[in-house]
Amino acid sequence: MKPTNVRHTESGRKKLVEQNFSDREWEGFPADDDLPKGKTEEMRQFIFRAIAENDVQKQLRKLKILRITKYASAAVIVLVAGIVFYFGNAKINTVPPSSQPQLAQYHKASKSIWKKIGNAGHESISYQLPDSSVVTVYPKSSIKFEKAFNKTLRNVYLKGKATFKVAHDKTRPFSVFAGGLKTTALGTSFTINTGLLHKRVSVKLHTGRIVVANTSLKRSPTYISKAGTTLLYNPATAIVKLISRVTPTLANTTLLQRNGDIITMKNIPLAKVIGLLQETYQVHITVDQKEINKITYTGKIDVSKEKAEDVIRLICLINNMTVTKINEIEFNIEKTKQ
Repeated sequence: MKPTNVRHTESGRKKLVEQNFSDREWEGFPADDDLPKGKTEEMRQFIFRAIAENDVQKQLRKLKILRITKYASAAVIVLVAGIVFYFGNAKINTVPPSSQPQLAQYHKASKSIWKKIGNAGHESISYQLPDSSVVTVYPKSSIKFEKAFNKTLRNVYLKGKATFKVAHDKTRPFSVFAGGLKTTALGTSFTINTGLLHKRVSVKLHTGRIVVANTSLKRSPTYISKAGTTLLYNPATAIVKLISRVTPTLANTTLLQRNGDIITMKNIPLAKVIGLLQETYQVHITVDQKEINKITYTGKIDVSKEKAEDVIRLICLINNMTVTKINEIEFNIEKTKQ
């Protein structure tokens, strides 16, 4: 049997197999003799080529399927990303534009909300607060406040001594926190000093009205409306003492009385009071008589309980004077420099 010469196309290969390798011929083919070597080799090469071409077609189909799958996956990823971006962007845009800059502004402001003014020099300095109130900060003193007061409160924190001239604003109380006290006003002037002996605190009213309250104890606040009145607070005992400054007049009656250790004085010239203190406590007090010749003092002194230094400092505090302690028995008094 001789194979028909057919072109190596798909249809040609089928015809070649049908003509030369039909089932009937294979069944009737005598297998006694071996095929010629040339024919055997030709058949073997033909089978190998058919198998190889079949494998190539399978690989091409697999590559085509993989390529289609790859493109489809990429398309799905792009589609999903587009959907996420669209709905995510739509969600962001639903936030009111005004809220975004407000949030940024809050973070920015929270970094530097406080402002501190300190006086390390030897002269007092004046500073205007955000509400146009003016504060005089004395040496070795400092204040702290918000750079922009809010709509309801105006709070200032003081260490040392300062005088406040408060801008009137009935809708926003002005409060100073110092030495365990809270002094509140609407529009007035006053001086607070936390640097007194034994850590005492004084609040002196110059004009208007103030309310002084303890920040740690639940006690009734103290209302002060008389100019020149000084509130003296002792943190150790939580005792509050009010001292009124009496303006000297010719019609005022005078009183100087001593009953045991208690000395009672009313409208006594300060020069005479100083002389009495020197005699009672056996101390020496230096003062310029011209600075005190028009000042009188009203008050009580308990010699057995009050030290000379405490009494002298209290009198100077009321009359806006400064005392310098030279030693245990020598003191110098002069007008406080503004």
